[in-house]
Amino acid sequence: MADEHVATYLNDHLAGSVVALELLDHLEETYSDSSLSDFFRKLRADIVADRDELERLMEVLHISQSRTRKASAWVAEKMTELKLGIDDPQAGPLLLFASLERCHWGLRGNVRCG
Repeated sequence: MADEHVATYLNDHLAGSVVALELLDHLEETYSDSSLSDFFRKLRADIVADRDELERLMEVLHISQSRTRKASAWVAEKMTELKLGIDDPQAGPLLLFASLERCHWGLRGNVRCG
């Protein structure tokens, strides 16, 4: 049972990386003419490195990646992106603030666990 919980926990973090990377791709594109683009690109590189390390750990522990969790995370991120696009169609301060807040909470959870 404990192994199953570890697998669930690690797959949840892997799914979180899917959300973060999709979000950062969108932010890089949206703010490509801004100094924020460099920040998002660097943050994305850090998350890719963390994700790669997590995938290696899962491989060593013989934990398979949950396609369902990754796909669900991707869909949730797209729905959130759609909602934010409706709330702030000009990609203004609300979109930026809400997106940064999502990054903050994801990173905060990662730091607590890492």
